[in-house]
Amino acid sequence: MVNQSTTSSRAEPTGEMSVLISGASFAGLATAYWMAKLGYRVTIVELAGGMRRGGTPVDIEGETIGILSSMGLLDDVLAKALPPRDFEFRAADDSVLGRIGSDSASDRRSAQRYEIHRDDLLDILFAAVDGSVEILFGRSIRRIDDGADSVTVTLDDDSRHTYTLVLGCDGNRSNTRRLVFDDGESASYFMGGYFYLRVVPKTGMLPANTSQLFSVAGRAAMLNGYDDRTDIALAFRSEREISYDFRDKTEQRRLIHDHFDHLGWKVPEMLTHVDADGDFYFDRANQIRMKSWSKGRVALVGDAGYCVSPVAGMGGSMALIGAARLAEALRHHPSDHAAAFREYEDELRPFVEEVQERAATIGMSMLFPADERELAERNRQLREGTIDLEL
Repeated sequence: MVNQSTTSSRAEPTGEMSVLISGASFAGLATAYWMAKLGYRVTIVELAGGMRRGGTPVDIEGETIGILSSMGLLDDVLAKALPPRDFEFRAADDSVLGRIGSDSASDRRSAQRYEIHRDDLLDILFAAVDGSVEILFGRSIRRIDDGADSVTVTLDDDSRHTYTLVLGCDGNRSNTRRLVFDDGESASYFMGGYFYLRVVPKTGMLPANTSQLFSVAGRAAMLNGYDDRTDIALAFRSEREISYDFRDKTEQRRLIHDHFDHLGWKVPEMLTHVDADGDFYFDRANQIRMKSWSKGRVALVGDAGYCVSPVAGMGGSMALIGAARLAEALRHHPSDHAAAFREYEDELRPFVEEVQERAATIGMSMLFPADERELAERNRQLREGTIDLEL
């Protein structure tokens, strides 16, 4: 909740610029880096007891390359870059319907497009801020009171602190968005499907440096093969949102079985990993579409304000881009946060909305065709070599 009139019982030094960042993933760490460079005293609060690890690799391309270079981190990223991968569309008998071939390593470098394991990028960003910012693990924000000259934040231990700015970098289900923004609860845009994701040790189901996708109308199964692990992904389409307990893993496994039992290709073997003990991710395919990314002295960065969805394959890059664009706007308007927030949104929103629209239309129909018509059209483009997965 936001209360404009509440003042802090514990005032911070008045002459110092300070910022509280909620969330310690890509958006939070990158934002912390830039805010420290701008001269802010930076504090990060992260609900988890440590860095949130796991997940699929991150694509690094386009503007993100220049951002990492300006941060002095590009060489570290290149040292951890993964080999190029073929992307294959497979039929039920495991024959190849179509293939998007990987470039050679030299061509890939010239095209400036890389892939890096999520944990490796997280470690690189953490090392870049380690020692220069304060990180409070196991803490969350309970209340945000936005005033004319400062923001007072109450944490879940009842301590109160005053900051110049508060930046929500806390992901798709942002606590900052929920506390501050009027449309925070209604900002989620359902894309018409659900997906399951698990990372397991190398399975032998496919060669390393290869991705394989099998689709029938309304359902898709995908494998990403690496030298030391395999990503297992299962997705199904749904016209309406499904009510389920996000804490009940048994119920989520049941939903997967309801949609994928008796399906061919490599799905039966994939389902054995669904049933095995271990962490996995299950969620709706959605985006965050906000009327505004800022309110008063509070602004959102990355998935918290403009999640483009995993279908776009740009979550990590968008977090880095958003953090850098916000810092640039604050550099242009060092004493006027409102003007900086307007510039940040005006400059970045057109790009975000373009990526979101392509993911919600072309991306979903190409990767997860909803019906026989979409599946036939996707396969026609595969045969003719006109398919475009660049989102």
